[in-house]
Amino acid sequence: MAVAGLFKVSELRHLWRVDRPEFVVAFAALAGVLGSGLLRGVLIGAVISLVQLLRRGAQPHVAWLGRIPGTNRFSDRERHSDNEPVAGIMIFRVEAGLVYFNVDYVKETVLARVRGESPPPKLVVCDLSACPRVDLQSAQTLELLADELAEQGIKMQVVEARSSVRDRLRVTGLDEKLGGIDRFRTVGQVVEDFERDR
Repeated sequence: MAVAGLFKVSELRHLWRVDRPEFVVAFAALAGVLGSGLLRGVLIGAVISLVQLLRRGAQPHVAWLGRIPGTNRFSDRERHSDNEPVAGIMIFRVEAGLVYFNVDYVKETVLARVRGESPPPKLVVCDLSACPRVDLQSAQTLELLADELAEQGIKMQVVEARSSVRDRLRVTGLDEKLGGIDRFRTVGQVVEDFERDR
């Protein structure tokens, strides 16, 4: 009876419309509270929330970038269908930190996309501007990705990495292999250089 006064159907409806994963957490917590008591119900909600967080972290969004028409800026082609692909270049942005349990997913996603392109790109650009962290395993996996692409005659370049990410990639000796990582090169500059040298 005490919990019934806190139950708001309108809030659940709102969650259902705007955020289904949050709805699942809220509904599971509510069912847990009603069926097992307050503490267990809250614990059920917390566990489901953690599982969702780990799942999202294990499969981060990889955005495929295109040029915003009339500019030298780039954004997600999936969200903005008018963005223009650049011939000969594949540009992607990882929108999460790269850690040991998600970096293989990112690597396989990129390789699958490269295999699906006809003709294959000559350059793959990895924009790390939205990546706050790269652990040692991820740095080594980026090296493997660069090696696999090089075997297919495709160069890889990393741009716009944060200072801590640049430091990690330099310490592991990947600076030169990944196109000389510095704080000044942008996706737009790499594309300009590629188009000029073609």
